[in-house]
Amino acid sequence: METVSNLIHFQFLKLRVGNVRINQYHCKVILLLFMASSFSFLIIANNEIKSRENGQWNNYGIDCDIVQRVLRGDLEQNITDLEIGIFYPDPLIKSYNLQSDAKLRPLLNCFQADEPFLTEALRKMIINPTNKDVPYNLMNKTSLEFNSDNQPEDINDMIFRNMTNGFFIELGALDCETKSVSLPFEHYLNWTGLLIESLDKDYESCLQMNRKAHLLKSCVGTKDHPYFADFAVGGGYAPTTIGEDTFSVPHMGGLASEVGASLSIQLQCFPLYSILLSMGNPTVNLFILDIEGFELAVLRSIPWDKVDIEVLEVETDLAGLIQKDSSRQKIIDLLDEKGYARYDHRNDFNKYTKKNQNDLFVRRDVIKKYNVKQL
Repeated sequence: METVSNLIHFQFLKLRVGNVRINQYHCKVILLLFMASSFSFLIIANNEIKSRENGQWNNYGIDCDIVQRVLRGDLEQNITDLEIGIFYPDPLIKSYNLQSDAKLRPLLNCFQADEPFLTEALRKMIINPTNKDVPYNLMNKTSLEFNSDNQPEDINDMIFRNMTNGFFIELGALDCETKSVSLPFEHYLNWTGLLIESLDKDYESCLQMNRKAHLLKSCVGTKDHPYFADFAVGGGYAPTTIGEDTFSVPHMGGLASEVGASLSIQLQCFPLYSILLSMGNPTVNLFILDIEGFELAVLRSIPWDKVDIEVLEVETDLAGLIQKDSSRQKIIDLLDEKGYARYDHRNDFNKYTKKNQNDLFVRRDVIKKYNVKQL
């Protein structure tokens, strides 16, 4: 039987986005014309493609049911791995610091999280760490210090106590320096890991920082397979009420919702489990999750019996403001069910949300291992 790689052939198509987004019917026509002109077979759904649902677009005409039939050997034909280049006009690039283009691969949406072809595709997207001999290129050298922010200091004082050679995942890495929880561990204790950032401007900054960790530009999704989602590039404001006070809470870019969203673009989101598999599914000593309100949705998508995550640092104060089916208590309850105990930070009050900003979770079987103490 042929391997998946032998069945798949790569093609590239450019689409330019103006003030009006290309809809699913335009995409279907463009793909049909492209197929005719390039003599390449594309899997096009025969039935009418559904319009956007729950923030998703269609799959650019590629029918995942047919793809699965081909992969099972029920249908004999090649598959085109089409890469869609979305080119943005200059005003959008300048206003929101976007890259000149974004690349989408609709075929990847047809694979489950543990499909080897998807694992390999993600592995090729990951940037290797900078050599340890190369100095950091930071805006402020105090970012290296544990006491630069309460989060790394608390995590080290309560749990790891200068443990060396750990592994982290930092999801929502921003520019890989500002309020980076992982940076002091990397610098002083020889930790490494994976930094994940979705926004172009911040990712470009990450590339300049010379971090000693892997780097991935990607949206991490809330489903058990890749998919396209709207992503708010400019952040926004979420209304909230505490007692008799009603006010708006600013938040950075993230998965778009109906609440205070600014301009959104389309990104391809991948399951965290797929990303971990692309790294060899290592033991994750510290998972830092800060994605502006969609933390619960990502946590729900993780197959906990297939991963080894010891400690989680989760931003919880925006829960329920952006993703409506969420709350800090729901995050606590989910992680309690998955075997994690919660710990408080010191001095973690957010003046915008008027709440403590983050919660720390330690898997119960490693509490004794690290002799974890609430400070």
